[in-house]
Amino acid sequence: MNFQSIACLILLAALLSLAASFPVQDALEKNKASIWFEKEYSSYFNSSEDDGRPPVIMGVSVSPSSLKIGSPRAEINAYVHDEAGIETVFADVGNRMNLMLDLDRDGRFTGYCGSNLPPANYRVTIIAVDRSGNAAKDESRSLTIRDPNDLNGNGIEDSLEEQGDKEQKVIVLHEDNASRQASASNEFRLLPISALTVPSDRLEKIASSEGVKAIYKDQKLKVLAQPEEKTDSRVRSSPPRRIDDPRGYKGYTGKGVNVALIDTGADEGHEALSGRILAFKDFVNNQTEAYDDNGHGTHCASLIGGEEGMGVAPDTGLVVIKVMDRDGACYTSDALKALEWCLENKDIYKIRVISFSVGGEGPSGGSSLLDEACNRMVQEGLIMCVAAGNSGPREASIVVPGEAENVITVGAVDDSGDIFELSSRGPTTGGEIKPDLVTMGVDIVSALAGSKSDQSSVSGTSMAVPLVSGGAALLLEAEESLSPSDVKRILLKTADDLGASGRDNTFGYGALNLTAALQSLDRGRSNLYIPALGEVDLNREEAAVGEPVMIEAEGKGEVKSINANIIGPDRDMEIPMDDFDGNGVFSARWETSFWTPGEYQIKIDLLGAFGELDHKSLPFRLLEKG
Repeated sequence: MNFQSIACLILLAALLSLAASFPVQDALEKNKASIWFEKEYSSYFNSSEDDGRPPVIMGVSVSPSSLKIGSPRAEINAYVHDEAGIETVFADVGNRMNLMLDLDRDGRFTGYCGSNLPPANYRVTIIAVDRSGNAAKDESRSLTIRDPNDLNGNGIEDSLEEQGDKEQKVIVLHEDNASRQASASNEFRLLPISALTVPSDRLEKIASSEGVKAIYKDQKLKVLAQPEEKTDSRVRSSPPRRIDDPRGYKGYTGKGVNVALIDTGADEGHEALSGRILAFKDFVNNQTEAYDDNGHGTHCASLIGGEEGMGVAPDTGLVVIKVMDRDGACYTSDALKALEWCLENKDIYKIRVISFSVGGEGPSGGSSLLDEACNRMVQEGLIMCVAAGNSGPREASIVVPGEAENVITVGAVDDSGDIFELSSRGPTTGGEIKPDLVTMGVDIVSALAGSKSDQSSVSGTSMAVPLVSGGAALLLEAEESLSPSDVKRILLKTADDLGASGRDNTFGYGALNLTAALQSLDRGRSNLYIPALGEVDLNREEAAVGEPVMIEAEGKGEVKSINANIIGPDRDMEIPMDDFDGNGVFSARWETSFWTPGEYQIKIDLLGAFGELDHKSLPFRLLEKG
């Protein structure tokens, strides 16, 4: 190495050091400077003239080659060589870019693909680009993602095939916009499904019908509570408390905010609910007058909007949907009908919150239709409060639909903040932390159905859910413009940490502190900043096929992920963006080799830590090469 080369290298290093020692006004410029230095440093030691030959890709492997949803990721390997040096290597799986790196500098590039793709067989396309811009691809391998409920991949849930020839209640999942089975007992708009009762020997024929994606068992659901004993009228125990009791808040009352309760009904003859029931829908016995032949719904309804001191939001309007029978049970299809009814009537009855203290017998396995439906309800602007379940203390025991990402999943503690032994624990099948938060759910006193003023004591995560639902109603009364993600963020960020320091799979963010949540609104939510996209930038407005495009986006607040979506005339791709240097600027590289010239949209999607969404789009033109 001659003196001039050494001097040039020293100058580059000095420039980087100088840039790092002074504050910059724009994080985006700082990120560009670091990217520029890395490219200059790399090209200095790896410069080579264009030999006109693309890289050589060899020894491609995918292990394991089959994953079920919720399983650990698959490892993708390939040996890649080019005399000019390798610029980038990635694997395209399901139109998602998975970066591959040569960490050992031996020519073996490794990347990973998660199992969070819809069940299907995916081609694994390896793209390699050398430093001169020559590109090669390999499509010799594939990856199969299997539904954990259908491991043989025939489109029929495995448990259904074990039931012999007897008739079974099933849910048929269709392709979007596909025609439904003529024998379907009902059709749904929330999801492309229909509910059937069919003999097992017809399942294979239905599964092979055009437009049918899968057939699932119509699972039984149950209320998540354990009745204790009747108590004397209006007697309330008052042991020393370490956590906030949301029923003790003085100020907002939920006026003008309506909450839907999906449960066993409600006894409007109990004085705690007098004048509180705004509307009633009965999917079990088709009655028009509100009633409760189980008692669970009355207990929950009073915790939401019962007389002052019993309910969190005594002036809220209750929309009661009876979907659970006198035994406190229903089928998944029944729950889906109830959710659809809420969605269809949300504007009529001004429903903002749904309290859903109902759950399955275990985790969803990452593919529950009820989980998906609850997520969609949140996307439609409804706050979904659901129970973690009473399947604890074992790990990974969150029940359906508590694993749904966008809902508020609630666990139970006693008055002193100790976890209810049976409160379900995380993580979810996909490894996410749940529950989201906890509140009181042990020996909770509320209205007793079938009486005028008596009360009963009940324990379970069922009791914790309506307390959070009522709290959400107070937040909406205080600031009606709050979105479901706003409410979730505020409730979780102001919760009182319990157990081990920080968020965990027993208490989530901690115990509901409604007082702190409402006070945060008065402080202007400065400590609850809404995640958002800042400046979005491309290094060029148009490019010829084969020229790389650098994409940068500023992420503000608590960001879970930012992705760049390349939307073109004949294909799309999702590229994860990374904040490599921790300055809040996320970067991605789009390799345009093997893409069709034409007009494109580059859409940047931000997902916040609590479900917040933000989007920005930029037009782009891809030109013919050369």
